[in-house]
Amino acid sequence: MRRLREIALVLAFGPGLCGFGLLEKRDPEIEAGNAALKAGKADEALGHYDQAVKKLPGDPGAHFDRGAALYALSRFDEAGQEFLRATEAKDPALKASAFYNLGNAYFKKEKFKDAVSAYTRTLGLKPGDKQAKWNLEIALRKQKDEQDKKDKKDQDKKDQDKKDQDKKDKQQDKKDQKDKDKQQDKKDQKDKDKQQDKKDQDKKDQSQNDQQKQPQPSKPEEDKQIQSVLDNLERSQKDLEKERARARAVRRAPPERDW
Repeated sequence: MRRLREIALVLAFGPGLCGFGLLEKRDPEIEAGNAALKAGKADEALGHYDQAVKKLPGDPGAHFDRGAALYALSRFDEAGQEFLRATEAKDPALKASAFYNLGNAYFKKEKFKDAVSAYTRTLGLKPGDKQAKWNLEIALRKQKDEQDKKDKKDQDKKDQDKKDQDKKDKQQDKKDQKDKDKQQDKKDQKDKDKQQDKKDQDKKDQSQNDQQKQPQPSKPEEDKQIQSVLDNLERSQKDLEKERARARAVRRAPPERDW
């Protein structure tokens, strides 16, 4: 069943593989190109169409046929340019076919929005074109899928950006808290040092106060102490004089007689 759907899609998005053939006058190169394209010889057909376009550069039919050959060769960008030139045709049938195949070329390049526009123009010229309606429906579905994927991608990016930002914010908060803790530690240490300095100063002041509170001798008592020292010195001097006098007396006394 899946294989049948794939075949149906390929058929739906393939332009007519024979030239449109509606020229104002018959041309041997166009006829030879049409025959080659019907035979599946797209390269050979393109060569004939190239010659026809050189002779008839302003003919929409010649550009349409050349676009068909390029499409058969999977050169979709070039094919789209040729079909776009063919949309300038005055003939409604050729113009409608040109827009239809232009939509196919856009679809192959996954330019679904442009394909939708081309199919819509086809239906504007040929409202009953069932193939154009089918292709338009598929192109709209593809366009929606593409937009959904884009929206999801954008949302995923937003979510990832938010996640990255949240992570960055957490890292910054952690860094800020760490810096704050360091500042608090410095402040605490400073306060601690101040408290210690105050304790040391209080201790020093207490020591000084204790020294000042020790009893000091009164003036009369101090005078007594001084007088005692002087008296001791005086007595020591008198005793010294006595000892000196005794020594002199001993030296002056006559020796004792032993007979």
